[in-house]
Amino acid sequence: MASPILEFNYDISCPFAYIASTRVEALAQRTSATLIWRPVLLGAIYRATSAPQGAAGSASDVYNPTKKAVTGRSMQRTLRRYRISYNPPPQHPRKSVNALRLIHYVPASERPALSKALFRAYWVEGRDVTDSAELLKIAKETGIGSANTLTEAIFNDPDARKALESATADSISRGAFGVPGFWIPDVKWVNFDGEEKLGRFYWGQDRMHFVEATLLSLRKGADARSVPNFKTLMPRCIGSNNLLGKVRVEFWYDFSSPWAFLGWTQLDRLQRTFGSNLQIEMKPFLLGALFKEIGAPNLPMAAVSATKALWSRQDHADWVSYWNTVNAQEGSPDKPISFHWADVFPIRTPTVLRCALVDPSCVPLLYSACWERNAKVADESVLLEVLNNGGYNGSDLIKKAAAPEIKDKLRELTAEAKAAGICGVPSYRVFKQTETGNWDARGGVVWGQDETNVVEDLIAGWDDERSELVAEAGKAEYGVAKANARL
Repeated sequence: MASPILEFNYDISCPFAYIASTRVEALAQRTSATLIWRPVLLGAIYRATSAPQGAAGSASDVYNPTKKAVTGRSMQRTLRRYRISYNPPPQHPRKSVNALRLIHYVPASERPALSKALFRAYWVEGRDVTDSAELLKIAKETGIGSANTLTEAIFNDPDARKALESATADSISRGAFGVPGFWIPDVKWVNFDGEEKLGRFYWGQDRMHFVEATLLSLRKGADARSVPNFKTLMPRCIGSNNLLGKVRVEFWYDFSSPWAFLGWTQLDRLQRTFGSNLQIEMKPFLLGALFKEIGAPNLPMAAVSATKALWSRQDHADWVSYWNTVNAQEGSPDKPISFHWADVFPIRTPTVLRCALVDPSCVPLLYSACWERNAKVADESVLLEVLNNGGYNGSDLIKKAAAPEIKDKLRELTAEAKAAGICGVPSYRVFKQTETGNWDARGGVVWGQDETNVVEDLIAGWDDERSELVAEAGKAEYGVAKANARL
């Protein structure tokens, strides 16, 4: 396929869609894709999918304070990584329906310039995008050809209204629960349930490497896993992985999380990448107890919309495929991930975590039991069998795990997780050793295995508060983005 189609769905009231708008044209250029700018109404998507949101209409309003702090720091890191100007309005969210109708009213060729101008007006310049006269003024400032013919009557134009409604309905039917959304209509694929599908939806500016891989595979007429140097599609700021000093990474986890399992599968790769100067410290704790302390739902997946929960299952399958592809392309140094969603979920893990504290060498066995072999380790007899079959003295290990000092240690680690500002798993904290032997924190809490590229940059020396280095696909190791563009 010479030029695959990429439809970009967005609402100018979303900061993550704004971030995506600054990156999507370069992605389309690298993949020779035909990019279609097609705005959608975020509020209507929220209503249609029964998405949790605050009284003002923002999804982040329902976050607990700890999660707000972690995601806020993550947002600032992302803005700095891509060197994006950001000056959010004091009143947010602002109604954007007229701005979106305006985008749909103008010719398709003028939508990119107008959309970017409206994003900048909202997120940088502090202009009132709810004011019709201001919207027309912004349009004229872009220099688009139709600007001089625009009047306030266009905000009630039936065709523009219908176009916005149709775009929003289409995005919902494809599985959207928010923005930014990326729709690739021509791809054939099989979902996590084994169903054959035509057309692929991706959500989030932090999943654009999946979008890129899919577009590149369409051009080659092959599976996305055939795209060379898959790992380098995740943007990096630092092009070298040579450590000049010692670095410590804390890996905070609970066996109960399938996402923490994915993060754990990549720790050996991190160690190989950075060598002996990298020290990885395992930090098990009681995730459920932390959730209770910080006011988070005990089962986060049950607190989101059904549409997002379904996407999350597919997203997890995408990451399993991604990491297996990375492993294969690097010569298969690790055992491939064979994931099985636990029949009993969430998994009750206090005894399992305490076993890991007694003997950390059993962590691989326990993770495999939880998320590859579907063993019901909350049942002590099953846990005993898993340990015995793995070459351990199961009864002795479980007995030691019940000792008061081990229980106290797990409680202490859970309290430490709360004090560190951790909101979920996996979470990472990176520390650099100074000349005096002290350990300086770098980058705060990084939450989610999907931010391993950020963790890698922090390990490699990137400063998330001062560095001006820009994140680019193919930055580390290969410079693969330009090579892929020629496929």
